[in-house]
Amino acid sequence: MHQGTGPTDHEGTASGDGAGRCPYSEDGALALHRGGELPWRQLRERHGGLVPVELGPGVPGWLLLGYKENLQALRDQTYFSADPRPWRSAGSPARSGALGHDGTEHQRLRAPIVEALAAVGTAQLVPVVERAAVHLLGRAAADGSADLIGQYAAPLPAMVFNELFGLPDEYGRLLADIAERSWSADPREAADAGDSVRGYFHGLVERKRREPGEDLVGHLLAHPNALTDEEAVEALSMLWATGHEPTTHLIGNALLKLLEDPNVWTAYLGGTLTPEDFIDYVMWTDSPIQVLAGRYSTMDIRFSGAHIRKGEPLLFGLASAHTDPSVSRGGDDAMALAGNRSHLAWGAGAHRCPATAFSREMVRTAIDMAVDRLRGMVLAVEPADLRRRPSLSMHGLEELPVWFTATGERTERQEPPREAGPMRTWIRRRRRPAAQGARYQAPLSREGGREESETVVAVPAPKRRRAPQGAGARYQAPFAKQEDVPDPLDRLLATWSPRG
Repeated sequence: MHQGTGPTDHEGTASGDGAGRCPYSEDGALALHRGGELPWRQLRERHGGLVPVELGPGVPGWLLLGYKENLQALRDQTYFSADPRPWRSAGSPARSGALGHDGTEHQRLRAPIVEALAAVGTAQLVPVVERAAVHLLGRAAADGSADLIGQYAAPLPAMVFNELFGLPDEYGRLLADIAERSWSADPREAADAGDSVRGYFHGLVERKRREPGEDLVGHLLAHPNALTDEEAVEALSMLWATGHEPTTHLIGNALLKLLEDPNVWTAYLGGTLTPEDFIDYVMWTDSPIQVLAGRYSTMDIRFSGAHIRKGEPLLFGLASAHTDPSVSRGGDDAMALAGNRSHLAWGAGAHRCPATAFSREMVRTAIDMAVDRLRGMVLAVEPADLRRRPSLSMHGLEELPVWFTATGERTERQEPPREAGPMRTWIRRRRRPAAQGARYQAPLSREGGREESETVVAVPAPKRRRAPQGAGARYQAPFAKQEDVPDPLDRLLATWSPRG
């Protein structure tokens, strides 16, 4: 199948380092491991519905370009499997973008996630998003300028998820900081952040097994499918990994659309373009997910004119599929795309994103809160000067600097300053109030800057008969000194040193 050209500039051309060198390997495969922006339109013109790629030196695979090819691979579990285990080789994608299982095992692992998310209805989710948004926006409102990625879109999902997990805010700030570090260009820092994320979810599951509650994790663990601890950690890690970064960049890309296009801004604020249609418009024209690793061929097949061998990995080229002329007739016209929900950003088939409604509501609320609270918001730089993340899979901004009308007022609630050394927040036992009165020989009053306790004779407390030194529950005598032992979440928080 041969696809035509696309109508928009969003498809991109090879730029930066990629423009000055050949993007293909010696055997004619597109070398994805060399980096660089992909020229989607040119790739479709040359290769049609899919292109052979090198995921790493000598590791073959396929990148799906056409809308039809992407949709078929998403839906068809007979020829394309999401489970990488039977065919995994060195250098192939470590895991799919959805649960890495098919059939009944996939349904067993998916059902607790779906039902736990369903338990978090709009009435519960929206106030949580609003509280996080008010907190984050309030810290910048007095200044009249902000980076809507680093100060808003990136930490907001972490604060929302953390509250829905039933944890205090300090753990949300911890998760947001870890997430920021996971995007670091320093491989060691990114790897350490990945380990910390895993530690967060291991600690979360351990704590919620011990202290169950009516929260998202509580619903997940109480599901009749009875996930093991490791399965629960994997489910929550997958929900976070597939939800946080795409949500961050969907919020950022949506706010950028409003700021750079007056017609879209007017239509959105005037109600002509509904929030639901606006989010779909962003998904079509500036989706946060460009390339997604996700399927493996279950047999040797002939697909879209190419011979694909059993076990070869296929990557979804969503950025190319959304600009395929067979489906992108509306171009960049927001009103022409209104109501068109056939984009593939949420996936399709049995592995369709289980958090679609959840993510829509979070993004819609986040956008509305930013627009309502940052009055007179405009870009602080020219659109051409904005920097995109150097990522093949994600399409998002490094920063989104804006100016707006400053309130001149600081939020009353400020975060307490953190010490530079390790934090000691393990013990959650309440301290007894300071003793008062003669019985405790405490100072009763002050006079002339000198405490009366220096001259007042304390009245001795009446003697009490000592209980016999017995053992057992009858006497409630301690066998050993009881001490609070920090759980994994406490230890992670105690050793956390935030940036800056």
